[in-house]
Amino acid sequence: MKADTVIIRRRWNAPDSVEVSIDALSDLHFRDEPGGVCRALPRAFLSAHVWCDKLPAETPLHQCRPDPPPPHELLVCILPSDNSPELYAGLRAKARG
Repeated sequence: MKADTVIIRRRWNAPDSVEVSIDALSDLHFRDEPGGVCRALPRAFLSAHVWCDKLPAETPLHQCRPDPPPPHELLVCILPSDNSPELYAGLRAKARG
């Protein structure tokens, strides 16, 4: 993993992850509500938004429609087990209350 990247997942228990630029993240926050039709989260997880066009091509995390829609934001989860303790602590410190 590069020093200016972070590993993200779409959900805390998703099997797939991808590496993106830290600069691609916005609205760092802790989230304990799943939203949509997902089950309740076991605890609050560090989350952020990222534009879908900032994900690597052919990522398993998200597939847009074949006809190019405008880029849209995705909610992603950042786990301490996927990232270095220093990186995670830095992102955690930037998260809004």
